[in-house]
Amino acid sequence: MYFGVAHLLDYRAPYDSYLYRFADFNAGQYASRNAAFQNAVSAASGIPLIADGALLPHDSDPDSPGATELAVRSMAVRLKMSNGAIHSALADGRTKGFEATPLYQRVFAMAEQRSGLKLARAQVPRIKLGGPKIKRSLTTDWYAHRVDDRFKRCLSAS
Repeated sequence: MYFGVAHLLDYRAPYDSYLYRFADFNAGQYASRNAAFQNAVSAASGIPLIADGALLPHDSDPDSPGATELAVRSMAVRLKMSNGAIHSALADGRTKGFEATPLYQRVFAMAEQRSGLKLARAQVPRIKLGGPKIKRSLTTDWYAHRVDDRFKRCLSAS
């Protein structure tokens, strides 16, 4: 069943720019917010992560955590959270409610304290696009900026 683009973008996202909505259209709902969260996890933990917006692997299993969950678990004592609570909060990454979790708020507070800077709450996820018809190197960043440029041109032509 086809719902159209409006249905896919019909969710409350905390973005100040359409660029992140266009990135989410390509990468999944809240992927831009989650990529910024992964950046904050890296800043707070010192563990480099690829900010792809996927907080848990698709076959999410608390007994075999992915890179983001392992990085967050390395801060469990400082976060005052158990591994189970961390996993549950990361599972909320597919919802608007993730921003209200203690995990989200504490990670950003720790990262900003460590860096001395206010960190962005959205960033375009770093995902390389692939497929049998794609012959050149394309990314979610390329896609989002291309759509955003076209969107701005449409607005200025009105």
